[in-house]
Amino acid sequence: MKKKWGAMVITWVLVVSMFGFNNVAQAEEMVAETLSDSITRIIEEKLVGADVSVTVRDQISGEMIYDYHGQATVKPASNMKLLTTAAALDVLGEDYRFNTALYTSGKMSNGVLKGDVYLKGQGDPTLSFEDLQQFAEELKAQGINKIDGRIVGDDKWFDDDLLTPGIWVGDESYYYAAPISALTTSPNTDYDSGTIIVEATGTTVGNLPSIKVTPHIGDLQIVNEAQTVEAGKTNTVTIERMYQTNQIVISGNLPIDKTKKEWVTVKHPTTHTLTMFQAVLTEAGIEYSKEKVFRAATPKSAQLVAMKQSMTLEQLLIPYMKLSNNGIADILVKTMGKMKKNEGSTTAGLEVIREYGNSINLNMAEWQFEDGSGMSHENRVSSFSVSELLYKVQGEDWFNTYFNSLPVAANTDRMVGGTLRNRLKDPLTAGKVYAKTGSLTGVSTLSGYLKASSGGSYIFSVLVQNKSGTSTVIDEIVKEIAEEL
Repeated sequence: MKKKWGAMVITWVLVVSMFGFNNVAQAEEMVAETLSDSITRIIEEKLVGADVSVTVRDQISGEMIYDYHGQATVKPASNMKLLTTAAALDVLGEDYRFNTALYTSGKMSNGVLKGDVYLKGQGDPTLSFEDLQQFAEELKAQGINKIDGRIVGDDKWFDDDLLTPGIWVGDESYYYAAPISALTTSPNTDYDSGTIIVEATGTTVGNLPSIKVTPHIGDLQIVNEAQTVEAGKTNTVTIERMYQTNQIVISGNLPIDKTKKEWVTVKHPTTHTLTMFQAVLTEAGIEYSKEKVFRAATPKSAQLVAMKQSMTLEQLLIPYMKLSNNGIADILVKTMGKMKKNEGSTTAGLEVIREYGNSINLNMAEWQFEDGSGMSHENRVSSFSVSELLYKVQGEDWFNTYFNSLPVAANTDRMVGGTLRNRLKDPLTAGKVYAKTGSLTGVSTLSGYLKASSGGSYIFSVLVQNKSGTSTVIDEIVKEIAEEL
């Protein structure tokens, strides 16, 4: 159901006592002017040399209250997810679920399957190692003790482009730039799909640190070149997958009392998932005759053994938006492309996003983007356009779900406060700002909704690029909005 905001009236007790009821409009104008002076002063004093675009709107009427280069286009970073998420809710629906299916082909005789086993994926970012174990148990329940055939991953739901345009080579090892395939797994309930967690712990001085991998090494290889050093020495350990290889190299010095944890991307999510599945089969006591794993379409004659469904999109939005999960954004883009264009590609998905924007009368000529997560430095949008989006989505039936997925300022619960849990802690803003953060090298953005000190509700968008360390200045601007309005 649509969010019912009701009639939110600004109370001007002090202003009215000074000017009378007939001059409330004049008082409102004076407040807007004061806000303009305050924000402009902050920008000109603390964001010198940066490209800045700021707009503030009344949440009920959409009327523009403040505009500083509002039409200037800036890299949105993860504020791009505001549009991607709106399109996904509209196109896929709040109840959408991802499916992963287990199939077999051939015949079984005396516990031996003379045929192939297929894992058919549809991009589920919540598929886990435990789900693979459940699939193995399902095969065991069928009486299968040996697979005399292939273990096959069907990832045809999506195309073969694992990375979105604009991913920098230096980022490819890290979770925020994880590759995307239709058959992928996540190591945790943040659903960082296409990654594993590698943790190094200091052991004995002079020896190699111990290494723990969650959930499983799969087809990756660990090269441990690090050294345990005395307590108090500098921790210089790095954990990185070498470019376009399956090798994860751990190097540097790790103090004996320290650990280093890194979320590392896999080279190819499909083959990694399949090699993990092989390990799970062995653990379950199921032999297989072919060590090599394969990628191919599931034949129509194959028999369905089991199906795993993800949580609903409504539920998935919480870890996705609260923690700004790029992998889920990229998966949603390809899924929209598959569902609407029968093409599970980023290109098709972005076309669907543009169509959604047009459907609510956004000027999509003002939105330049080549991904749905905001990772690309080629993306551009103005604060005017972002705040317009935030105003218009309030009329959608799914707006409650959208609104509740936004991080909440200063709420320490990780799945409530998300990326804002340690920001905007002032009483003026704590718990009163629901907004999406964004961050790239030299870029910081924040856009969303706030309840001001007057009780009125507003939409704001602050986009800053070409300057580092600006999140605190953005927070100062948001606090000023809350205080002045």
